[in-house]
Amino acid sequence: MEGEAGMNRVCEILNIEKPVIQGPMAWISTAPLVAAVSNAGGLGVLGVGFAPESFIREQIAETRKLTDKPFGMNVIMIPPNLEHVTKIVLDEKPPVMYADTIAGLDPELCKKYFDIWHSVGCKIVVKASFIDDAKIAADAGADVMIVKGWEGGGHVTFEATTVLVPQAVDLLDIPVIASGGIADGRGVAAGVAMGAEGFEMGTAFMAAAETTVHPNVKKEVLAAGDMSTVITGYCTDEPCRQIKNKLADEMIAIEDNNTKEKAAELLRPVAESSLRKAMAEGDMVDGAVMAGQIVPLVKEEKPALQIIDDAIAGAKEILSHMAEFTF
Repeated sequence: MEGEAGMNRVCEILNIEKPVIQGPMAWISTAPLVAAVSNAGGLGVLGVGFAPESFIREQIAETRKLTDKPFGMNVIMIPPNLEHVTKIVLDEKPPVMYADTIAGLDPELCKKYFDIWHSVGCKIVVKASFIDDAKIAADAGADVMIVKGWEGGGHVTFEATTVLVPQAVDLLDIPVIASGGIADGRGVAAGVAMGAEGFEMGTAFMAAAETTVHPNVKKEVLAAGDMSTVITGYCTDEPCRQIKNKLADEMIAIEDNNTKEKAAELLRPVAESSLRKAMAEGDMVDGAVMAGQIVPLVKEEKPALQIIDDAIAGAKEILSHMAEFTF
C-alpha cells in the first residue's frame, strides 16, 4: 500500500501516497490536522460542511500554508449547502471535494454539482451509508466511493461496514473505501479482505497530536471503553453516535417518552450548539463528543503520521500471515 501510487487506484486518482482518508469532523478536522494527514501521505479533509464562508476560506488558506499536498473539503448534499460551498469551490479549487450524504441522494443534483466540481479540476469522493445512494453517486460521476457502517461516529445509519463494503465492491467499478470501525491495522486488513482499496478513519484522529480541540475532548476519547457510545436522534431521521454522558441520557429520555414528532421538536434545542460546547469549550456534561464504536482502541495521543503508518504496517503484517490460516 505504502508508496505504491501506481498500484493503488485510490492513491492514483487522489494523487496521494497512502490510501488513508481522514474523515471530516466538525471542530476537529481543521487545517492543522488536515495538513498533517496530507503531509503524512494520506488525504486530509476539512470538516467545514455547515461553516460560514469566511471560516471555510480561512481554513483552505491555512491548510495551503501548511501543506502542498492534496487535501479535501466536505459538503453536505442538500441544496442550500451545495450552493453556498460551490461558490467557494469555483474560487478556491480544492483538489478534492468530499460529498457527505445521509440518505436519499437526488441523481440530478449529484450530476449537476459533480459536473461543476469536475470542471474546475476537483476529484470527487462520496460517502454513502446506503448501497442505493452509492450507485446513484457513482452513476453521477463520483471518482471514489466511501461506504460508512453504523460503527462510525457522528451521523450513522443502519448497516455495518462488513455488510456495506462487499456489496459496494460487487456493484461499483470505481474504488471503494471502507469506513466505520477502523482504527488500526486489523481494521485495515479486514477492509482489504472485503475488497476495499482504501480506508477512512475518523475517531482514530480525534486524539492526534495535531488535533486542535479542547484538551477535555482528547481525555474523554482516551478514557472511553467498550459500550461508551450511544446513538441519539433517531426521531430526527439524522441519528448520531456520541460518547455517553448527561446530554446523551437526556436526549434518549426525550425520545423514549414522546412521539417521534414531539421528540424531534424537543430535541433540537437540547442538541443545538452541543458540539461546540464540547469541542471548543470542553463541556463533557452537556456537550457532544461524536466518536465511533472503535474509540476504546484509541489509547494514546500520537502524531497523524504515526497513526497512519502504524495502521498500514499492522495491516501488512497481518496480511503477510493470512495464508498460514488453516480451515
